[in-house]
Amino acid sequence: MNSLFLLLAAAVAFVFGYRFYSRLLALGVFRLEDNYSIPAPERPAEDEPRRSKRHLIFGHHLASLAAGAAVMGSLVALTWGWIPAFLWVVVGTVTAAGTYGLGSLWLSLRYPGLNPAEIAARLVGAPAHTLFALFAFLVLLIMNAASATLAAQLLSGFPQAVLPFWAVAGLAWFLGVFLRGRKDFEILAAALIALILGLMSMWLPGELPLAFTGMLSFEAGNSFVAFDATVVWILILFAYGYHATRQPMWKLIRPRGYLTALLLGVMLCIAYTAVVINHPILVAPEFNAIPDIPATLPWLFVTLTSGAVAGFHLLIANGITARQIRRETDARYVGYGGALALGLLALSAVIIGSTGFADLQEWNRHYGTWRDSRDLHQVLALYINGYARLAGGIGLDPAFTRTLAATVMLGLLVATLEAGLRLQKQFLTGLTERMPSLLPVNEKSQITFVVLLSAALALHQARGLGGLAWWPLFGLADQLLAVLGFALLALALKQRGRPVAWVVTPLLFMAVVAHWAYAVLAAQWWSAENWLLLGLGTLLLVIELALAWLALNTLKSSVTPPA
Repeated sequence: MNSLFLLLAAAVAFVFGYRFYSRLLALGVFRLEDNYSIPAPERPAEDEPRRSKRHLIFGHHLASLAAGAAVMGSLVALTWGWIPAFLWVVVGTVTAAGTYGLGSLWLSLRYPGLNPAEIAARLVGAPAHTLFALFAFLVLLIMNAASATLAAQLLSGFPQAVLPFWAVAGLAWFLGVFLRGRKDFEILAAALIALILGLMSMWLPGELPLAFTGMLSFEAGNSFVAFDATVVWILILFAYGYHATRQPMWKLIRPRGYLTALLLGVMLCIAYTAVVINHPILVAPEFNAIPDIPATLPWLFVTLTSGAVAGFHLLIANGITARQIRRETDARYVGYGGALALGLLALSAVIIGSTGFADLQEWNRHYGTWRDSRDLHQVLALYINGYARLAGGIGLDPAFTRTLAATVMLGLLVATLEAGLRLQKQFLTGLTERMPSLLPVNEKSQITFVVLLSAALALHQARGLGGLAWWPLFGLADQLLAVLGFALLALALKQRGRPVAWVVTPLLFMAVVAHWAYAVLAAQWWSAENWLLLGLGTLLLVIELALAWLALNTLKSSVTPPA
């Protein structure tokens, strides 16, 4: 199969989705109003101007959407062959992910200044607040640990990307300060200059690496603590996260996410230009079955947690993006468009993972066992090196393109970490208002608490590999969160007398797949005597079922006439 066919089929589907399906959702389901006056929030966002330019918002939104998970999930999903992965990325993005992205922004704009836990309390009753806030906090905790671990391993494994990564962060700070209060036309010029300087930071130093060497170990009986390069980078990243979370969003986090999104656009343009010119042949099988591989259902959908539908998008839309949007109609461009952009990134991973090998035998050596195909560090390395080979086919320097891909992946992972820490702080603030005697009250203490808790989870096992141990649980939790997000959308639409079938259909599908996945994972954790993962997974399931019960009762009471 020619990879150009995959690109053309996806392009047709994405154009059709944005041109027609998103318009149907915007006008017929969510009924976005251009003249809708977004009310002032009950609690204004701290240090954040109420409205911003939509292109800035789009870039920051895209960079924050756990895009690294889209790459890894798509590559792991190739274990079952390229057809299942391709169909889920394209069809799932156009239908479910686009609906969820647009709907999440609409819901947040209709309840301005309220986090999803507070929206849940409005829709299904006060008990939902604590349950939803606890669920979201745990999901963010797992995601922060995994993002920091993967970013640290990339900084260790691709030391040539270290200097460009920090150079982009410095450029973003200058960009944020410069763009404060500027006109729209000034944004484009400043962004292009920052983009060019960012690309030069990857090209001029060449293969100049910055790395830590050696290891410091502390042994006590059968356990030990090993401070290697990964551990050092995890500590540095969380120190950076603490600093970034305390800064106003316009100063560092938003411009860094926007600049990362621009670099991602350059990277994808190069990749798809190479596909159009060279159209490499897919060596991966259409369907694949190896002795120890789990069944396609439900694993494909849980593994591809951000390749199509990811519950985390509701938290980003609510806590980051909706606080800056000027008009309700921008939800279509930012929400649905962001889902399509993430789908394009996931598609690039499917193509690179299917064409980046000499033949089927070499592909089978990489995907020969289920354990090997789930090594997330190797999965990211496969994407970065495969991207460099693909770009090299059109005459670009492999060293430069490898550094570009590594820097972009680092930027996406760190953008997710930044967003996760900020969102955790927001949920903790809401919980503190209800339980002031149990949780830290002032902002500095709250940020310190969430950073230390996330870092502890990332560093558990004492070798800086803790975050990766939580990845299967994150995939499950992300899907359960998507179920809850679709349920909130259905309730909000029902209350306003609008059609709910467009969100109930993906809700039912996601509910079946997510609970099926829990049963499979719980059996594995029980057999492996992994009581921590089993306990946390069961806790998340119980919370999700309790919230689903409250939502179902609310839905019944809204359609049952009084006696």
